Amino acid sequence: MTENEFLVYCQGQVSGALKDEDIVLMLTAWGSIKYTQGYNKALEDNGVVKEDK
Repeated sequence: MTENEFLVYCQGQVSGALKDEDIVLMLTAWGSIKYTQGYNKALEDNGVVKEDK
């Protein structure tokens, strides 16, 4: 999923016009998702096993 597809998906989840705050929240969520994916990929690439708590 691309950033644009994610924003379109999010827009479909709300009714009415989007406010600036809505877009900032969506982009913050996107950044968090991509950070987590990158972090997990780096762990995997380096053979690090995460411990579940």
